[in-house]
Amino acid sequence: MFDVGVIATVGFVGAAFASRARVPIIIGYIIAGMLIGPNIHFHLFGWSYDGILADSIFLQSISQLGLVLLLFFVGLEFSITKLMRTKEAAAVLAVTNLAVNMFAGFVIGAWLGWPLIDTIFMAGVISMSSSAITAKSLIDLKRLGNAETEFLLGMVILESFLAMFLLTLVNGMIVPSDAPVNVGLLFGGVGLFIGFFALLAAVVVPRTAAIFERIKNEELFVLFALGTVFLAASLAEAFRIPAIVGAFFMGMVFADTRIAGRMKVKMESLRDAFVAIFFLTFGMLIDPAALGSVLPMLAIAVPLILLNDLFLTASLAYFIGFSGRASTAIGTSLIARNEEAILYATVGARAIRANPQLSNDYAGTYLTPFAGILCIVMSSLAPILMGRSNRIASFFANRLPKSLRFGAELVKRTLKTVIMPNFLPIYRRKRLFQASLIFYAAWIIDLTVTTGAAHLVMSLLTPVLVFGVWASARHAFREPVRHTNYGVDGGPFSRSTIETFVLRIVVGALAIVGLVAILWQYYWPVTLVILYAYFLVVVFSMKVVHRRLGLGITRRVARVRLVRHMPAARSWRAASGMRR
Repeated sequence: MFDVGVIATVGFVGAAFASRARVPIIIGYIIAGMLIGPNIHFHLFGWSYDGILADSIFLQSISQLGLVLLLFFVGLEFSITKLMRTKEAAAVLAVTNLAVNMFAGFVIGAWLGWPLIDTIFMAGVISMSSSAITAKSLIDLKRLGNAETEFLLGMVILESFLAMFLLTLVNGMIVPSDAPVNVGLLFGGVGLFIGFFALLAAVVVPRTAAIFERIKNEELFVLFALGTVFLAASLAEAFRIPAIVGAFFMGMVFADTRIAGRMKVKMESLRDAFVAIFFLTFGMLIDPAALGSVLPMLAIAVPLILLNDLFLTASLAYFIGFSGRASTAIGTSLIARNEEAILYATVGARAIRANPQLSNDYAGTYLTPFAGILCIVMSSLAPILMGRSNRIASFFANRLPKSLRFGAELVKRTLKTVIMPNFLPIYRRKRLFQASLIFYAAWIIDLTVTTGAAHLVMSLLTPVLVFGVWASARHAFREPVRHTNYGVDGGPFSRSTIETFVLRIVVGALAIVGLVAILWQYYWPVTLVILYAYFLVVVFSMKVVHRRLGLGITRRVARVRLVRHMPAARSWRAASGMRR
């Protein structure tokens, strides 16, 4: 009773101070948990303070309930119907943003000398954008009606889904068991698990939702909802999958039904109470003495996150069809790190500590404080940068060279017809290109995490896949390039030049990603040189295409002066070419 009373009271105080300081309430919970946890030690004038509460199985069990309810509500927001409207653009942005941020985590883990399993959880913490802070900031800035908001929310939701899938696979590989883990059986179990919930969502729930809507008694309805959530969580654990993943999928099952709104209303208070306990107990796990050890990690992680989200992802959003201001708004909205990152850190640290074959010297020790401080820093920066996104867009628009703007516009007008929603018959060829991109992304993920002979074999086959992507891209770009108005001479030479230029940029980026995935395990610093070299190639290619196609339309034509009346003698001299 004392533990629950202290947790509730301190959580109230932390949330109140956070609200007064206009920072996310979750930050107040984390800091309050650090101040009452067993890892804080303070000595002054003979008086010592060693925290109020000790970490216990009881508190961890309660926090687990909060985590399950939190992921259930995240699943309720994962509307597959809404996502289908923005599927191509949201999928491209989500996969790219997630992959680049995870690569940044791999680079940091390799620089620190962490094992692969620890590095994967580090990459997960770095790559998880906060859907809660993004949604809250969009509401505060009154941007819910903006054209890019629907794509942004679809992207964040899809990232959460991909993160849950990766977390499932990694957790299944390190959960201790008597027999060695069979990767084939693990993938099969995950597929069977997902297939079961797909069957519920597609067949069972739509036909039985009317029965659930007839539950008029609110107490019975809450019991029904809680039963489905925690039975789904227990089913996930039976498949050696984290319980939160089961709750997430159960939320997805009910997302497109009419009882989803009723579930949110009736369970919201219960969720808030248990989620507050979860973040407070997470703060209790953070050792303030370890903050000095994670500062070098933060000094590298924060600039890399800003580089990826604010520049690379925003640039990609512009390339596929968004305006400069919309692209910058998307980039700044992804900077926050909060509940998803803490989720990865919590599951990763617990799984590594539970496996006696793994060392606690790395992720088991440093992942929790690193995730906590990273969330505090990035969640404080996000609302500030989101409010200034238009200024940031104007700053770069006024300072970029004309050649870069011209080349980026060529890529944008081409990819917009392939990625953004379009129902014209000439754009139906993009299906093959999109399928090849999805397959190539899955291949790169497998290539990144495999080692030994399997990594070598996949590395040798990667050029074949790059050639296949190039062929599908060429097939997809041919008609759009012929029918798109680029604002330049529409002759065959210009169209061929534009098609070659766009293919070089797009397929070159995919080839560089494959090369980085191949080489980073052997000597990761060389990957930074490769990425910088590709950047120089892009800049040079844009200058060349601007010189060939753009300079002709940028020359100013001399104005024609109309003369109303000219004297006869002067007009005779002008006609004869004589000077006065």
